[in-house]
Amino acid sequence: MEPTDLSRPQLPRACREALAKRRSERIDGHTIPIATDWWNTEIAAAHLPGAPMTGPDVTQLSRGDLFTDAANLDAGSEEELLRFLWRVLAWGSGMKLRLNRKRIKAVADNPSAAVAALRQALQTARVDPAQAYEALRPGDRNAIAYLGPAFSTKVLYFAGSGALDHPCVILDSQVAATLRDTCKWDSLGKDGWPTSTYARYCALLDRWAREESRRLGRRIGIDEIERWLFRP
Repeated sequence: MEPTDLSRPQLPRACREALAKRRSERIDGHTIPIATDWWNTEIAAAHLPGAPMTGPDVTQLSRGDLFTDAANLDAGSEEELLRFLWRVLAWGSGMKLRLNRKRIKAVADNPSAAVAALRQALQTARVDPAQAYEALRPGDRNAIAYLGPAFSTKVLYFAGSGALDHPCVILDSQVAATLRDTCKWDSLGKDGWPTSTYARYCALLDRWAREESRRLGRRIGIDEIERWLFRP
């Protein structure tokens, strides 16, 4: 199938209407319940840094919480980087823990390689979506086993600490379904997207965000559009 011409798709009216709502409510306040005890137990059992990834009384995480985490990473020790990863995975998984034990084991099998890949991804995520994506998906394979596009792009997204000009955004199967079915990106596959597709996706959302910023008279982050694509 020929690649869809992404200069043509227009942002659906329902998304444009959703953008009128406050960013702090739709983005920073987007909160997910997490399986705190499971994560703390599994990380400790694997003898990995970053546990406890949160206190026992914390039962949910928000995008805003993860923005704060990223802002405080600085140079990023191994412990800080892995705690950030665990918290991103916990938020992304909610109470559905499928594959997370395998992800933890993959890190435990080679912690130095996992941390190196994370550090490279986080360092480039604020400037180059393609290079950052490639750090966690080199040659269309997972740098960390079982950390595919849906979760690796969450890492890249949260690396921006919520900055409105951050160029990386989440791409998962739900977002992709809306792009295909509603926005008519006909050539977009269901998963396993190559680096070039992720770069085109980020560029498309950037175009839409710039158009909506002019229309609304305020800066729109590309994540505000992703939020609607995830659950239109």
